[in-house]
Amino acid sequence: MKYPKIFSACNNVRIAQFLFSAVLLCCSPFAPGAGAEEISVPRQPHVFSALEENDYLYQPEQGKHQDRHYTQGLKFIYLEGGAPWWAKGLGLPPLSETLPNLGINSTRSIFGLTLGQNIYTPENPSETNLIQFDRPYAGWLYLGAVMQRRGEVFGNIPVLESFELDVGVIGPEAHAGQAQNQTHDFEGIPGFDGWGNQIKTEPAFVLKYGRGWKLAFNETSSHYFDVIPNIGANLGTVMISGNAGVTTRLGFNLPDDFGVQTIDSPITLSAGKSPPIGAYLFGQVEGRAVGRNAFLDGNLYRHSFHVKKKSLVGDLIYGVALSFGKHFDLSYVRVVRTREFVLQKGYDRFGSVNATIKWGF
Repeated sequence: MKYPKIFSACNNVRIAQFLFSAVLLCCSPFAPGAGAEEISVPRQPHVFSALEENDYLYQPEQGKHQDRHYTQGLKFIYLEGGAPWWAKGLGLPPLSETLPNLGINSTRSIFGLTLGQNIYTPENPSETNLIQFDRPYAGWLYLGAVMQRRGEVFGNIPVLESFELDVGVIGPEAHAGQAQNQTHDFEGIPGFDGWGNQIKTEPAFVLKYGRGWKLAFNETSSHYFDVIPNIGANLGTVMISGNAGVTTRLGFNLPDDFGVQTIDSPITLSAGKSPPIGAYLFGQVEGRAVGRNAFLDGNLYRHSFHVKKKSLVGDLIYGVALSFGKHFDLSYVRVVRTREFVLQKGYDRFGSVNATIKWGF
């Protein structure tokens, strides 16, 4: 798929209402309370980010990795400081008060919402029958809520902790087939004919947790070089996994954040101020132990086609990020992913573009 996919499912009022209601019900405690320990810092800005991932973005001039396996992802993220409007007045204990500090001193909290859609296909677009030796067709449409806590651990090491709960639907009601084929029709290229074999409709959720530490030699060097180890976990009907990795950044005027994220990672955006102009190169290696992947294991409550997944998966992630003043960031990322299922032919590759706007300093 060569262009960002049209979010056709957003026109489905029934699905949108279901997802929005589910997120509000599950995530209403995501509101800060007066008892949370705060750092005396300037008011948090608002942050809006749009991420587009596509196998076409890895190497557009070559078609080897286009429209294959994880072929498309689109995600919108909105973050803000202070209590979200949808959580005010509910009278529920704020999560920032009820969760233990987990070793973080002087934390402050940031909250937000997400909206996204992922599309997965086998490699052969023209086969209408079930393909037995490739991954199933699948879609994932979701709304989510986010809480971040930022502070320091022993040795005054900056740390960012993220919680993200995504609630949505997999299967035909995710409208992945329509989004893909409508875009292909618009581009004048053949669509995928096997969407009738996709995994079946089920409500789905995943709770994501991530923590990253930012390490540098000293405050001066932190503007040019840092190392960010991270750990994380996913728990839900969509994914059960644990991960660990490390990112290295090298450039000038590194922003006061924790690096560039991918769609499936916990939110790593943060609302720290960026320098007027900055740029850096980065590289990341990450390993994952996978207990469940709905897009390979198939439906949880209903019978569906599935393939035998691999329990250990690795990613090599690298790219470039630019800061255009303190209000706009842009990044381009390439991801090389090891085989996710036993009969997979070769590694998967996809690219990612992330644009972030910040305002309200």
